[in-house]
Amino acid sequence: KILGLYLMLLSVSLVSCNDDCNEGDKATPASFFVEIIDETTGENVFENETYTLQQITIQDLDEASIPYEFIENTNLIQIFPPVVNPTGNSFLIKLNNETTMQMDEINVNYDVSSKKEECFTTFKIENILFPNNGSELVEAVFVVKI
Repeated sequence: KILGLYLMLLSVSLVSCNDDCNEGDKATPASFFVEIIDETTGENVFENETYTLQQITIQDLDEASIPYEFIENTNLIQIFPPVVNPTGNSFLIKLNNETTMQMDEINVNYDVSSKKEECFTTFKIENILFPNNGSELVEAVFVVKI
């Protein structure tokens, strides 16, 4: 009987032992911010109503959707690209205004780095390039000209 109690206490102590990781601890998803401006006027294409947020499509080269958030008060797009491959990643930002028949595609290339943390792995999007568009990094936002 004492041996049974001892084994039960030992198993409870093993089950309650953990590695200091909380179930709610998760890495912030890797992302970056893009502002799209008219190359001629320098205006944000969502502020000047060339495009609306409903006219944005972001897809990989196999046309699978890439998650993103449109931030209305700043007219920026926060993009959450896949982090599976460390190098050679690409996707397209497609803007299509069917009313004015204006359409733009922005090709994006990027790499991914990873860092193993105690409870999870963090990913960082790096070497972001817009090979067919002029762009610059301004206060952590990629400003892309179309």
